[in-house]
Amino acid sequence: MAEGPVLAAPAGLLSRLIARFLPWINGAVLAVGAVYDFPGRVYVLTGLMLFLPLADRHWQLPALPRTWPHYLSWTVLSLLITLLVVWQPHTANFVLGNLLLAALPEEWFFRAYFMQRIGTGWHANLAASLLFSLIHGLSRDWTTALLVFAPSLFYGWLFQRSRDLPLVTLAHALSNLVFMLFLARYVAEFWGK
Repeated sequence: MAEGPVLAAPAGLLSRLIARFLPWINGAVLAVGAVYDFPGRVYVLTGLMLFLPLADRHWQLPALPRTWPHYLSWTVLSLLITLLVVWQPHTANFVLGNLLLAALPEEWFFRAYFMQRIGTGWHANLAASLLFSLIHGLSRDWTTALLVFAPSLFYGWLFQRSRDLPLVTLAHALSNLVFMLFLARYVAEFWGK
């Protein structure tokens, strides 16, 4: 009879350690996927960002806010994106691809999952933003990693304040579109690309 609890303690400890460090392990898996350049890497990374959180039984999907300020903010951001696409129709494919392959999976993984699982406050936001920048540095270049760090801190702050994944996703998509339309060429000139 005494052997049962003694044997169960290490298994319980291992389970608690895995639960505590699983977000970090999932971040490391994502980083390893970003290191190697291979055909379809964007799709593999997108899949990892979408499905790794679902494998963590200690994570809960954030509730969808259902108040008029949230609906209003989603509408305003969606209208801004739509107006920019109407003004510059050639950006329509970029917006759709950006929303589905960048903004949604990145916010799902880095804010709704990783940041939420590792804690609250600025420490969690800083850790998520550093991982976000690292993944961009490994999968693209280190200039991009530097450029995405401050926006990532903003997205983290916005998510911590609102707990609104659609809001943060739309803000991310809008900022990527604004960067592409108005700032990318100046950044490329500045960095000599």
